[in-house]
Amino acid sequence: MRTHDQRLLNAVQRPEAYEEVVLDSNGMPIVLSVWPGPAGTPAVLFVPGTMTHPLFYEDILDALARDGITVVGLHPPAHGKSPRVRRSLTFESLVRAGQTALAWMRQRFPGSPLVLLGSSQGGIVAMSLAVRETDLAAVFAHNVLDPTLPESVLITRAPAWSVRFHGGVDRLLRVLARVAPDVPVPYWAYLDMGRVCRDPEVAEVMTTDPLGRRTYPLGLVVGMLAEDVSRPVPCPVTVIAGSGDPLFPLTYIRRVFDRIQAPAKELLVVDADCHLLFVEAVDTVLPLLLSRLHALAPLAKAT
Repeated sequence: MRTHDQRLLNAVQRPEAYEEVVLDSNGMPIVLSVWPGPAGTPAVLFVPGTMTHPLFYEDILDALARDGITVVGLHPPAHGKSPRVRRSLTFESLVRAGQTALAWMRQRFPGSPLVLLGSSQGGIVAMSLAVRETDLAAVFAHNVLDPTLPESVLITRAPAWSVRFHGGVDRLLRVLARVAPDVPVPYWAYLDMGRVCRDPEVAEVMTTDPLGRRTYPLGLVVGMLAEDVSRPVPCPVTVIAGSGDPLFPLTYIRRVFDRIQAPAKELLVVDADCHLLFVEAVDTVLPLLLSRLHALAPLAKAT
């Protein structure tokens, strides 16, 4: 595990086992954090959560790599180490960046089963990616979102009574996003940090991280809320949820999970009362992930 100072500096525990790559994603530069593993073992593309980047999750990503998994962390456009750009940042640009990273992984790690792993918002991006890709071995999504469910608004800071006006609010946001897509929406305006993060040290890192974002353009937020989770996913899906997640209640995740169409799917419930499972519950979730990832290794030998 990293020290407090290493977390604040976004330092990695093993520089000798780590590298960074810069790619072009449809005219937007993106950075990948790479922990190469043995040939033929699963290669995981990790997609981070809201306004963060892979080095925020370095503890679990390094732990996966130590156990023989190839890990590639995506710094989405204008996130983390990816340079800030003048072009509008959209939800679709996040998805395209994932596709660019997967194309690079196919060339760099031939014969490795490709796996998507997303945390929170990254889980939503991962599911959107999985719909578009046909050669993935599996997708692991920590939390999923179905904007058509009225209770989806309760994940935000919106008051409980707003559920009754879900349809009207959705239509209003879509109109505003068309008129003013680049209006900045601060993190605190729609997410409650107290529900996102329980550990004061982790909260400090999130709020002071020089690589972290502080706002999203309105068009990105609305674009994410327009994603259709009912589209069939061509690979097996594992949805990861915390039993006591204060942001994404388990009852809500079960409802979304029931709508997912995939050749195989599993709801993996982790015994934890926090939202940031991949940061605050690493020791609990890591063995569950490793067992499922290593089970994919025979796929590489069969192809």
